[in-house]
Amino acid sequence: MMHTCRTSAGRTRTLAFLGLTAAALLATTTACGPSGDDKAGATAPPKPSASTPGAASGAPPAAPSATPPGAPAPSATSPVPRPGEAEGEPVGKNGNCSDEYARVSVEWAVPPVKDDSKLLLTVVNTGPKSCVLTSYPVLRVKDGNGRLVAVFENTKPPSPVVLAPGKEAYAGLLARQGGKEAGTLTTDLALAPHGQRPQEDTGEGLLLELPSGGVYMDGKARVTYWQSTSENAASHLFTR
Repeated sequence: MMHTCRTSAGRTRTLAFLGLTAAALLATTTACGPSGDDKAGATAPPKPSASTPGAASGAPPAAPSATPPGAPAPSATSPVPRPGEAEGEPVGKNGNCSDEYARVSVEWAVPPVKDDSKLLLTVVNTGPKSCVLTSYPVLRVKDGNGRLVAVFENTKPPSPVVLAPGKEAYAGLLARQGGKEAGTLTTDLALAPHGQRPQEDTGEGLLLELPSGGVYMDGKARVTYWQSTSENAASHLFTR
């Protein structure tokens, strides 16, 4: 399967969105030269005759070209798209930022000794072009049931967040609206591809590791829409 980062941020890795399974393996091959026995038994090439092109001047015959006639020569600087990329374009689900070019982390919105129910999601555009975040992080709790984290509907910004290369956007996460005794300790959250709707299942996504070994979450957990500033994202968590 996507820099600036925060030292307290959680790690992310690619996984199946609902099944939380790992991605595919890559295989490598190596080329082997001739063995010592092959070299010993090799026959010396015949000397070129006078009728062989280039023999009179002593120059070796020209090697055949690997480029078909009329085709442009390959460029040494041409970018090679990574698996999952669409020719290097940072466009993902429903026109949103591509997962290949967006790195997401989770940290505390305030020091946990004061309030460990409020967190902040940060997404960084690691791509070469600006991209758009039109919705909110679609999160599911890794509790065996895939429970969906609802959204604060009134946090939708007037216009989608446009994320320039290297810039960040934020979303506030309220883990619970009650005490710890009513919540369940959660260590990871599944994040669907940016722009995916809750009812969709594309079979891919990211795993977000929550800080400090986990956070107590309950059925009233809520997340905001993506915001252009961390202050705006966190402020919604204090007005509930």
